[in-house]
Amino acid sequence: MSSPSPSARVLEDLVTDLQIERRKLAQLVTSLQALLPQWHKPEGQAERVDAAALRLQSLYTGVERCFTQVVRVFNGGPPQGQDWHRRLLERMALETEQRPALLDLQTREGLAELLRFRHVVRHLYAYELRADQVHRLLLQATELWPRLEGQLLGFEAWLCELIGA
Repeated sequence: MSSPSPSARVLEDLVTDLQIERRKLAQLVTSLQALLPQWHKPEGQAERVDAAALRLQSLYTGVERCFTQVVRVFNGGPPQGQDWHRRLLERMALETEQRPALLDLQTREGLAELLRFRHVVRHLYAYELRADQVHRLLLQATELWPRLEGQLLGFEAWLCELIGA
């Protein structure tokens, strides 16, 4: 049994919310890219690692906020249980009766690594983070962003078609 389709007003609000979040994510990615030219300089290395780790954590959190808004509208809310973060990400790569997949599998895999890293950042002391790992994820995230942004834009376009805008 399929649930009722969201109203045009709810879909318009979702488009607006996704646009706001996408713009904030774009600014965050710009700030991540700004860390790259100075990355290998010894002075300030620890601060760059800390800044990159915090921003990478924020990047995934912002992306997850988009996903949460989508499932709030189309599914009544995010999955429940301890592993809800992982399950939410997996669901974004699946088409449902009500909506197309938001992510392709390659993007989902890249985001899964950022999700795991966010968990690490939240449970380690900053000085325990390895600069090489943070640098690798920094590069990965900045390379992943154009693909993710395109998929978010594609989903927004689908919503606008659904609304008839």
